[in-house]
Amino acid sequence: MSGFRGYLAYQAEERTQEDRSRAGATFLGAGLGKTRVWRDDIAALAHAQRIVTAEDRAERQPIQDPAGRVVLFDGYLFEPSAIAADLGLPPHTPDSQVAAAWFDRYGFQAFNRLKGDYSCALWDPREQRLDVIVAPMAMRIVYWHARPKGFWFATTLSALHQFPGVPKTLDPLQLALQFTASVADRADTLYKDIRLVPPGTHLTSDARGVRERTFWHLDTRHRVKMKTPQAYAEAARNLLDQAVRRNLRSAQTPGLMLSGGFDSSAVAATAARLLDPASLSTYTVEPPPAQTLAARRGWYDRERPYVDALADRYPNLDPHFCHSTEPASIELDPTPFFVAGGRTQFNANHLGWFDPAYRAVRNNGHSVLLTGQSGNLTFSYSGLRGLGDLARRGRVDQLARLLPAVARYRQNTLWGTLKSEVLIPALPPKWRAAIWRRRHSGEDPSTKYAAIRSDFVTDVGLRATLQAQGDDGLSFYTTDSRKLIAHHMEAHRLRTIETCQTLRGYHGFEIRDPFADPDLTEFCLAIPREQYLLGGVQRSLARRALADRLPDALLAERGYGRQNPEWFTRISAQRESFAAEIERLANTPLAAEMLDLPRLKQLIDNWPQDAAAAEARRFEYAQMLPRAVQTGRFIRWSEGSNQ
Repeated sequence: MSGFRGYLAYQAEERTQEDRSRAGATFLGAGLGKTRVWRDDIAALAHAQRIVTAEDRAERQPIQDPAGRVVLFDGYLFEPSAIAADLGLPPHTPDSQVAAAWFDRYGFQAFNRLKGDYSCALWDPREQRLDVIVAPMAMRIVYWHARPKGFWFATTLSALHQFPGVPKTLDPLQLALQFTASVADRADTLYKDIRLVPPGTHLTSDARGVRERTFWHLDTRHRVKMKTPQAYAEAARNLLDQAVRRNLRSAQTPGLMLSGGFDSSAVAATAARLLDPASLSTYTVEPPPAQTLAARRGWYDRERPYVDALADRYPNLDPHFCHSTEPASIELDPTPFFVAGGRTQFNANHLGWFDPAYRAVRNNGHSVLLTGQSGNLTFSYSGLRGLGDLARRGRVDQLARLLPAVARYRQNTLWGTLKSEVLIPALPPKWRAAIWRRRHSGEDPSTKYAAIRSDFVTDVGLRATLQAQGDDGLSFYTTDSRKLIAHHMEAHRLRTIETCQTLRGYHGFEIRDPFADPDLTEFCLAIPREQYLLGGVQRSLARRALADRLPDALLAERGYGRQNPEWFTRISAQRESFAAEIERLANTPLAAEMLDLPRLKQLIDNWPQDAAAAEARRFEYAQMLPRAVQTGRFIRWSEGSNQ
């Protein structure tokens, strides 16, 4: 809900005074208030407030706790009244003061008990030590840079880069990893010598150096056992209620991004029940009414019927439908996005499609937007990779019972299901990579999903980095479904958080994801995998838990709602600008070394005749091409900003 940054000068450097003065610069984020600064001989600490909760109006950070520590706080606590009462504080005490009092009483050894979505920094002038904490599964992070004589930190890259002493040199390996949707060390960023503090992490900085400690993580060994399938469904439903209630905390009712799918509909139904009779505004992006769309098997293009059915069931839902006929401004000129977040957005085409809804949310004055982002990995997990778990554990009897039912439900053959969900994921990563190279003339597997040059992959060490962690570059990662989910929720999700922080800086509202609630996530990871596939039905847990909340038609839907179904029309409007950008990138050294420009030119030259013809090459044109162009634009912007 706010932004903060700081600089600790343990010893004077050439730019120390300039960095100290820049701590008070205006933050580059929509909706942030005036910068307030606290200084001593070593530290220069700054904070700017964005009003999200009612208690935010009383915030006056930076503040000092009873022990004299200076506190910077961004976010909110889940149950502030109960915590304040326990600490003897009056009702409606600002969250920063509640957190400061909690740390003063309980210290730094039990962070997981202070539940919320927050990051905070505490500077102790007497000990000359800084502690930075990010709550488990929080939707926020803290960036930092360290040298022997100093330490710099901020809630966004753009705020960190306002310090002249912080380098802005891109890291080619990290750029390649993020461009290919891969993760090695989750705390690395696109910039050399800049790292981030992930959720569930405690960082300490003093004159002796920097220490990092993970105090919370998803435990893939933890198990939850219950007596009946209904008991699992009831427990999941109760945890969903708790998660949504936590995320509703706001000075005004949040908005909700609603599709016709399970995840956002589950949040909408739950929030509507909790808020009744208050109204809940929902925002749905749909194709223009007269738009002709190419069919895609297993997917449906128009989600309005399901949204209307949900609104009929919950009269306090207030649906808003949004669409656009042209590319969003951030697709044509992403510079404001780069400025707001300090990094590229690899899914620009996706964000551009949602842009009309984001603008409607902002124009209607919401400070919070709820989503269902992590549902597919938690509450509404399909369960399919759990078939591989059964095989790996030697539970052939259970696998033999489930596999035919799953195949029938998916309208697939028994062999096809066995091959895709059990056998291929079970292959050693090196084998999968070798098979790919043999079938594709020696090309690196990373080129399957990204227009990246194979020689660049080798030169920057991408291939070696992926091999070291058992990743073949083909997005399988592991045959253990729990480890796979944990990897996505704790590593890949950081890239989503960075995108959400950029959206927060650009539009001024924050995005919350109830399905990433730590208690709900832990439960969903710990229960038996079969609970997601009872009777061969995918998403069985969610279907049972939501049976009394969602319309029957939505519960029975086996297909997937297709986002951006009119993608070809929107991409075709950018063809000329893409072509011009590709020509410019040939003169940008890092972009020319990294991007497969000939491949991109071929896509431009061999443009499909219509949407039907383009559908067979959807990934190349809807994902690969705009991602490469957007990355090239970012490289040009970043190198220009360093001159």
